[in-house]
Amino acid sequence: MSRNRDGYFHVRFQMEISLQADLAVYNENTQALGYAIKSIEYAFQHQTSNGDFLFVVPPDLSGETPNEADLASGVSFFLSSLGLALNTLDQRNWYNSQSMSGYKNRIEILRPNIESAALWLLTKDQILEMADENAPNRLLFNALAFYSLGRWLDNSELKATGINFANNAISKKHPDGYFLEANGWDSSYQGVGIHVGFNLYTLLPDTEILQTALWDCLSCATDWQKSRVLASGEISTQGNIRVYPGGEEFLGNEKRVAWIDTMTGFFMMAYLTNDSSYSTKANEIKEFYD
Repeated sequence: MSRNRDGYFHVRFQMEISLQADLAVYNENTQALGYAIKSIEYAFQHQTSNGDFLFVVPPDLSGETPNEADLASGVSFFLSSLGLALNTLDQRNWYNSQSMSGYKNRIEILRPNIESAALWLLTKDQILEMADENAPNRLLFNALAFYSLGRWLDNSELKATGINFANNAISKKHPDGYFLEANGWDSSYQGVGIHVGFNLYTLLPDTEILQTALWDCLSCATDWQKSRVLASGEISTQGNIRVYPGGEEFLGNEKRVAWIDTMTGFFMMAYLTNDSSYSTKANEIKEFYD
């Protein structure tokens, strides 16, 4: 997937696994399920004995040297998608039926590897807390990684760590509704945070105290993001602190607005509130960028 297509780079680029799982369960599609599982198996072919994953810099980026926080964040991104996918699959009777046992067994074989990866990431929680202190979207990725795998593995320490990261992200919301990225707002990363936050929200039981606080945060954040969408459907980058023309780069390329995250977040908000104004705005975004 992604930058691993031409040769393994890092598991950070296997983040589309959860989308394959969504497609599989929505359509009860065994081909999509096979792709999702094969992508998971591919990732764990590159796991080390410590539980983390190899990092292989491609020739065109030979000068890039990741630090400890970069590597931990990359694994967190991957595990957030993996954990979401595993919970998505487990919640469907179709996946748990006898006819699907061959697919499910391929996942179960990897359970010790998945647990090892989650526990390795747990040893990096303080590093992630410091590195991601001013990036709420990353705090939410960490929250999703820990909580989703804590739920799937039935590990209370992982779930508690996920809740701590989520509460930290919630504390970064400005009263006006935007997440504080460094000392300002960013309409691209706001969309990412909303999308990831809603994914986490869907995993929380009604008895979890975090659920109400996260909902209050995300609903307010979504309304602020809605105000950044122009009549054309374009997401305004005016005043952004990170993503704008001439702004941040990633692996040598200027970052572009993560419009799919905003669109998906709006669709999720529309579904959860039964308010069609959000889906209307989501479709406007899609029509502008797609």
